[in-house]
Amino acid sequence: FHVTDQIGRKLTDPSLPGFIQRALLPFQRSGSPKFTTCLGNVVGPGGPDVSDCASLEFTVHDRPGLLSSITQVLVDQGCHVASGQAWTHNGRAAGVLYVTTTGADGAALHPSRWARIERLVNAVVDARENVSGERRWVCMSAPVRGRVHTERRMHQLMHDDRDYESGPAPTPVDEEHFCMGDRAATAARSVHRTQTRVTIENWEERGYAIVKMTSRDRPKLLFDTVCALTDMHYVVFHATAGAQGPLAIQEYYIRHKDGRTVDSNAERQKVSRCLVAAVERRASHVSQPPLAISFLSVRPSVFSLGAQC
Repeated sequence: FHVTDQIGRKLTDPSLPGFIQRALLPFQRSGSPKFTTCLGNVVGPGGPDVSDCASLEFTVHDRPGLLSSITQVLVDQGCHVASGQAWTHNGRAAGVLYVTTTGADGAALHPSRWARIERLVNAVVDARENVSGERRWVCMSAPVRGRVHTERRMHQLMHDDRDYESGPAPTPVDEEHFCMGDRAATAARSVHRTQTRVTIENWEERGYAIVKMTSRDRPKLLFDTVCALTDMHYVVFHATAGAQGPLAIQEYYIRHKDGRTVDSNAERQKVSRCLVAAVERRASHVSQPPLAISFLSVRPSVFSLGAQC
């Protein structure tokens, strides 16, 4: 990886390579210092420690007041949210909330309480559903170590919820822009909002499916794309990724885990839709904006005010 800072400058801080190494090694994160980026953002290796927290996961139909109603159940049960994320896309909502007790003694809740909270959240979600047969899923799990990365888990939840099924079919890439040259950069600069485009072809001589993808460049784009391919059980053998101005260009040579390529038009459509959905879950658009929320340490005394607003 050839890395620049957030505004495209070379990295000159001598402490940064060590910071990146510590961030990539999960067993060497304790005591690691924070780092301030060129835009003033303070970051550090890993996220908050949620190993002692229970996990509330849900996928439901999106609607106003959804997050408030769910967190109000937690408030009423004497819990607070230590950390969490919530995403929306194509009318669907998914969230992962890490929950702990707010008791004065600081003791962990009994496992039977987790099952009760799950039933209550399910009841709240069911009571507000207006669509007959609307699918939903709620699961409360006890504290465990070695959890799946939260954003990785968010992609899994939304993929399992089939948020990629709605909307028009993805547009094929513009082959004139699919090159790492000045022409692509010039064309991309003239586009105020770059549409996500996907083309999938089979390279039968080598047994690969070639995925070509163009989209608006942004942080974590490569992570989101690879998560989508992994959720569909594809293996990436070769890849190229780069950016020209606001345009991100990605190319993947993939096979299914059992050695198959992308054999049918229906499968190609599904892969294309899944890749577009993975990119747009985190992105923001002017029309029908998806939502991505992260929050830390939401205590009952604080969040109950927000829930009433």
